[in-house]
Amino acid sequence: MPIYKGNTEVASGNLYKGTTEIQDGYKGTNSFYVNEVSISWLNFPGVSDYIITGAPGDTITVSKSVSWTETAPAGSAYNGTQTASGVPADFSFTGGAQGAVSNTTTSPSVSFNANVFPASSTSVDYNNLTVTLPTSVIQTYSYSFTGMLANSTSCQAFSGSSCTVYSTSASAGNFTYFTASASGTGGVGANTCENYCAVSINSSGGSSQCDSSAQTAGQSATADVVAIPTYNPNPPPGYTSFNSAMYCVTLNSGSASSICGGTYIDTQTPNGWAGGGSASSSCGTPPPYEVGSSANGYKLISRSINGGNSGTYGVRVRNGSGAVVVSDSTSMT
Repeated sequence: MPIYKGNTEVASGNLYKGTTEIQDGYKGTNSFYVNEVSISWLNFPGVSDYIITGAPGDTITVSKSVSWTETAPAGSAYNGTQTASGVPADFSFTGGAQGAVSNTTTSPSVSFNANVFPASSTSVDYNNLTVTLPTSVIQTYSYSFTGMLANSTSCQAFSGSSCTVYSTSASAGNFTYFTASASGTGGVGANTCENYCAVSINSSGGSSQCDSSAQTAGQSATADVVAIPTYNPNPPPGYTSFNSAMYCVTLNSGSASSICGGTYIDTQTPNGWAGGGSASSSCGTPPPYEVGSSANGYKLISRSINGGNSGTYGVRVRNGSGAVVVSDSTSMT
C-alpha cells in the first residue's frame, strides 16, 4: 500500500521521522509500511550479481546460494581441501567436487545460513574472499599384458598414486561360469562370467603373462513358483483371496552372478506367457514358504508375478540362444 506525503508517494526505504529511518510503520496493530532488506552475492566469477529482498523475519523461499565453476590447469585436477577466508559470519562456504582425476572442474558455493531475512541488509563480495582450490598433476601410466589375454593399456592417477589396468577378457557361454581365475598377475574371475587380469601400477612400463583359465562349468537349476498371500476378506468376483506370486529359480552350483550369456526370465499368468526380465540375486523369504536358503547352499534368481485371477502361474528361464533351461508352474485357485 503506497504512502503519500501530500501528493508525493514516499518510496520504500525513504520514510523518516526526523533523521531516523522508519523500518516498520503501524496504525494501531495494522502494518502500513515495511522496509525490506536485501541479501547480496556480488562479483562471483561468471555469475551475475544475485540479490534477494524481503521483510525482516520473512521466510526465504528462493535459493540462498551462489555457485561458480573453476577449471584446473591442463594436466591437473582438483585434489585437496577447498577453503575460503573472509566469508561474512552469516554466510558459509562449501567446496566443490575434488579428489578424483575426473574433477578437472569444480563448483564451490557460498550460502546464506539462516532461513529467514535478517534485521538488516547483508552481502558477500567475492573480491573480499581468499579462495583456495588445490590441484594435483595427473599422471598417465602405461602397461602391457602378454599371453592369451594380451592387452596394451594405460590408466591415470594423481602423481604418486596408483591406478589399475585390465587385460582383455574371456567370457563364458550361456548358463556357464568360470571355476577358476585367469592365470597371471592379478588374475580374477572365479564363479563369474568373465576371466581377466587386473594390476595396480604407480609407474609406466612393465608387463605380465595373462591367460584365461579355460575352466568352465555348466549351471544346473530347478524352478519353484511361490504363492505369496495378499489377503482380501471380500475379493471381487473372479478374484482369489490373494493376488500376487513370486517364483524362485534355485541354482544348484555356482552363484547367481555367474548366469551368463543373456539369460532371461519369462513369467506366466492366467493370461499366458509374457516377458519377465533379467536375473536378480535374491528371492527373499516370503512367508510361509522359503526356498534356496543358505542352509542348502542354493543360489537364487527371482521375479514377482502380479495379478489377481485364478489360474496358472509359472516361470521359465531361457539362455541367450532362446532355449528353455528350466521351467515350472503352479495353479492358484
